Amino acid sequence: MKAKQMGALLLAVLMLSMLAGCGTKAGGPSSTENETPAYPWMAGESPIPGRRIGLDRQGIGGFVGGFAVTETGYYIMGMDPCIPGDSCLFYGDHGSDTIVKLCGRPDCDHLNEDCNALFDSSDSVYYDGSHLFVEEIPKFGPPRVIRMDLDGSNQEVVLDMSNFSSLRLGSQYSMMRIVNGTFTFVTTRLNESGERVNSVIYYKLDGSMEEPGIVPDSRISMMRGDAEGNYIDCMGSVVRAWDPEANAVHELTGKKGDGYYGMEDAWYVNDGVIYHLNYASGEEEALLDTGIRLEENETMSLYCFPDHLVLQERHNTDNSKSAYSSFSFYNWAMELVGQIDRVDGRFIRIVGETEDRLIISTHDLVIPQFYIEKSDFGTGHVELHEFNMPDIDWAAAEEKLNSLSGNQ
Repeated sequence: MKAKQMGALLLAVLMLSMLAGCGTKAGGPSSTENETPAYPWMAGESPIPGRRIGLDRQGIGGFVGGFAVTETGYYIMGMDPCIPGDSCLFYGDHGSDTIVKLCGRPDCDHLNEDCNALFDSSDSVYYDGSHLFVEEIPKFGPPRVIRMDLDGSNQEVVLDMSNFSSLRLGSQYSMMRIVNGTFTFVTTRLNESGERVNSVIYYKLDGSMEEPGIVPDSRISMMRGDAEGNYIDCMGSVVRAWDPEANAVHELTGKKGDGYYGMEDAWYVNDGVIYHLNYASGEEEALLDTGIRLEENETMSLYCFPDHLVLQERHNTDNSKSAYSSFSFYNWAMELVGQIDRVDGRFIRIVGETEDRLIISTHDLVIPQFYIEKSDFGTGHVELHEFNMPDIDWAAAEEKLNSLSGNQ
């Protein structure tokens, strides 16, 4: 493992560790819902519980599993464009306009492999109520999981897949993620007939498994969670759920459109209309015709959160330099509560959602550069606010980003 040295810690992160260690059950995150502010624009009955801690939730973009919320802040797995190849773990306090790399060492410039915030090919970060977990594929060897304190210190490998040779892992690994406390990845190997075979490997991080298991259906490899902690794959044409206790996969429904899929119901958008679908009855109800119709080279996505819905239109997604996104925000009474007409870039994504904010990245490298205040909804003026990111050399970053996108 990389050398990780202790040092003086950032005051905010140190306070986070102290606070998070108090009143938290050792077995995992609280199963209760978070206390959600009552904004004036809120209306309607939300079907999505307000629980955010300990979950990887549909609607969060960027790296799969790359966003985690704690009682006092949040973590985002992304990249620094000035450091090719390494993943970078960012941290922000709730309500703050500053995001930092998760490294409190005063002797660190956050640009070399000894930095606490940098990891090899990592996508996910998970909070279990007392510690953080990240997964990575080291430069040599199979995947592993690292546990650490909330300030990024005391990093320890708690799962090394090289210790389980009986699984016949093969030599190729992909789709690593930590979803709701379970680490999964896809391994590819050749069988006796010389055919390439994919297997989904899983391991619960609560210590209940002696060794990793194999999911019986490799089609479940794109799992994300719902707001109640279930494991759901809604990336393909069929929506499936995985029960890790029984290690069983079953089909929920055919995918109708882009949106939120739970265990019994779905909310999705199709041709500018937001629908609700009940799986058992098969009843499809049109909730709102937004009046938005797509033209050529445009796509539409619906993201559902406990207090609101987000409709994102992507314009000119044909690798054009003029690509941009538009956002429309609705409460659960299907009332429009805000809009943003234009955010430039091809890779505009919501990479985090908290009680008071949406966090936005405009780069394919997942850099959490902007945020939207939910308190702006209903005021007639919603805008992007830019984070202060003191650990990023923006001059060097912009030069690198421009060279990658061919915009020089």
